[in-house]
Amino acid sequence: MGTLQFIADEIGVKTLVNGGIDVYLIIFMRMVRLLSFGATSLILVIFLKELGIDEATIGYFMTLAFFGDLIKSFLFSLIADGLGRKFTLILSSTLMALTCFGIAFFDNFYVLALVAALGIITPGGGEVGPFRSIEQSAIASLVPHDQRSDIYAWYTFLGTFSSAFGSFACGSFVDLLQDSWHYTPLEAYKGAFVSFGILSVVCLASCFFLTPNMEVTHKPANPVEQAAGEAVASSAENQESPVDSSETSELLPKRKPKWRLFPELSKDIVSIVLKLSFLFGLDAFASSLVQGSWLTYYIKHKFDVSSTTLGTIFFVTFFIAGFASLLSTSFTKRLGPVVTMVVTHLPASAMLILLPLPKSLTITLAIMLIRASTQSMDVAPKHVFLATLVPADYRTAVFGWTNIVKTMAQMFGPSIAGYMTGEGVQWITFIMAGSLKVLYDVGILATFLSFNRHKAH
Repeated sequence: MGTLQFIADEIGVKTLVNGGIDVYLIIFMRMVRLLSFGATSLILVIFLKELGIDEATIGYFMTLAFFGDLIKSFLFSLIADGLGRKFTLILSSTLMALTCFGIAFFDNFYVLALVAALGIITPGGGEVGPFRSIEQSAIASLVPHDQRSDIYAWYTFLGTFSSAFGSFACGSFVDLLQDSWHYTPLEAYKGAFVSFGILSVVCLASCFFLTPNMEVTHKPANPVEQAAGEAVASSAENQESPVDSSETSELLPKRKPKWRLFPELSKDIVSIVLKLSFLFGLDAFASSLVQGSWLTYYIKHKFDVSSTTLGTIFFVTFFIAGFASLLSTSFTKRLGPVVTMVVTHLPASAMLILLPLPKSLTITLAIMLIRASTQSMDVAPKHVFLATLVPADYRTAVFGWTNIVKTMAQMFGPSIAGYMTGEGVQWITFIMAGSLKVLYDVGILATFLSFNRHKAH
């Protein structure tokens, strides 16, 4: 029993159980949303091709969807705290539902492109829209500093698992519609998008149960909060002092406008955010060179495996990655978020460089599994680190900004990967991506090691 209790404490089960209704709803909505996103990534390109759209035009469609997501995500993240996080999530979930139903009921490419640009749809299976930045900020407000790593770890794990299961479930659902109910392929894909719309409605309904506790609160400053607010500029020995879990918004003016271009942060925090943005962008660009769709293509064509085998491989790797992310909370508590980000991400970066070298499928799969076991363990520490440095009133905007930077950086990688694949040198993209990720890890460690035990906002 003692061993089970130890494991439960290490992975944050007690923290999750005591998280409260808002934390439960945020994690539940992310699970439902990523179930839909994971499923969408499996059939979106096939669906568009079934409509008679050529590959180049499909690429333009995805680029348009990315640009639309950039604009919506950034604008929503800027106004979320002013208009209310709950209201913004309701609006975003409504857009997501309308997008899914629109894709299911229209066949005209220009209408579909408009729906993708104005709505919320994932071109590659990852998180899109303003959801993540708002939810990350809300969790930081709802959960004490020393427990955030637990909640972020479960937030990451359950989302990753749902995305993996969504891909698996979508394939089975489409086959069921065609084999048992005699749908045409196009009708089956449309049926899948209707089901995605229903899932979006579930998210929308869940939003109405969120409480005012998730919104930004403005509290009078006290000496302890003022000390925490000055911690960004404090010396290394002050950074090692005991953690204060109180929220503070007093670094900045008490009243802030609902509409603003950038948060009016102190120069110290702006400097940190810009440095983080550059490094996060570097990592995101590296990831975009070896996105899941390109990795799938590489494995399938190099080893000539069946689609069923391919699906099983990526379901297993996604599941391992999600499960391993739970362990990151234990590392974060012991090592601090910065060290945890580096020591977990660096092995995955090295495995990425080695991935194209073996000629054996077995060895390649072993490398993929080793990489999967650590590649997602830096996600929760990233959230903890950023939430620690940024005052509560400005987290949503800062989270939104860093997510936008990462999305912008990801836009160019697939085109480079496509060109190099066409030239028969796709293996170079893995070496490029792994090397850039190693550079990112070194940059994080060199730039932010002194903030590893930073006092909490």
